[in-house]
Amino acid sequence: MKPIKSLARFNKRDQVLFFQELGELLSSGYSIAQSIDILASAHQKWQSILSQVQEGLSTGQPFYQALEAFISPNILLQLRLSDQHGNVSNTLVRIGQTLAKFQQQQNKLSQVMRYPIILLGILGLLLIGLKCFLYPMINQWRETNQEATNYPYVFMFCTGILALIFLTLWLWYWHHLSSIQQLNILAKLPFMGTVVRSIVTYQISQQLSMLMFSGLTLPEIIDEVAQQNNKSYAVALAHDIQKQLKLGGNVERYILSQSFVNDSLAGYFIRGHKPKVLARYLDYYSKTQFQLLMQQTDRFIGTLQPLFFGIIGVAIVGLYISMLLPMYQTIGGLYQ
Repeated sequence: MKPIKSLARFNKRDQVLFFQELGELLSSGYSIAQSIDILASAHQKWQSILSQVQEGLSTGQPFYQALEAFISPNILLQLRLSDQHGNVSNTLVRIGQTLAKFQQQQNKLSQVMRYPIILLGILGLLLIGLKCFLYPMINQWRETNQEATNYPYVFMFCTGILALIFLTLWLWYWHHLSSIQQLNILAKLPFMGTVVRSIVTYQISQQLSMLMFSGLTLPEIIDEVAQQNNKSYAVALAHDIQKQLKLGGNVERYILSQSFVNDSLAGYFIRGHKPKVLARYLDYYSKTQFQLLMQQTDRFIGTLQPLFFGIIGVAIVGLYISMLLPMYQTIGGLYQ
């Protein structure tokens, strides 16, 4: 059976809506099969996917297997482990709530940044217009000073080449770093580093609490995640923790040694709580981390937006100078 369209290729809004509505239907007492029927009727564009999910369920496949071709590996892992421990409905509800929270914040960020990005695009078009239309006209008027007008273009060309070389080298270097090294670098960036730490800490605590509510212990979760055949940060993190455990370390010391996780998370593993108790603590902690993440994101947006407008203002001034100065020099040359 060949899937027609992958759920992972849906836009983020549709993926959030799918899990959110599925979780709400399950919470209302509908079975998984009934919920899929309702969603297939309510969303015409999902019918090609949900019909294949229904076909898989009708042949006796577990729910996670029926969805395997259409969802991301991280969500699939949570569903598979929850299915094995009989807690699929609660997991789906929590997945929908989590995705909805992130979608809400991403929408807010995109709305705030849309206007500066549009202005930057307009400035780019103006620069292209100056280069292709205005400057050639000015150069025709200033044939005696043609050599002088070429200097800015040579400088801009060399600057662009150097920037392209630097960007290529940086991308090559970044590609050859491990996922853990990438996280450590991101966590040390000014302004953005605190947001990265809160995102990682929230995701770790939220996913651990979800899986522990299903009955898994921490070592079982680490082993299950490490066995996944993908290059996600979660898999890389599980492998790194396994290495530390084999060397005689423990989870709390590992957390304290990494810059991309908030140190407060380590305190929950020192006390030796049972999985279900630890799951409740981590669930509460993940909610506090999400609130912290929202506050940090708001501050980050509040810093980033004026910075963008400042850059745009400087660019506009430079644009007018680059446009008016050659015209002034040309007009002045006509009277000499």
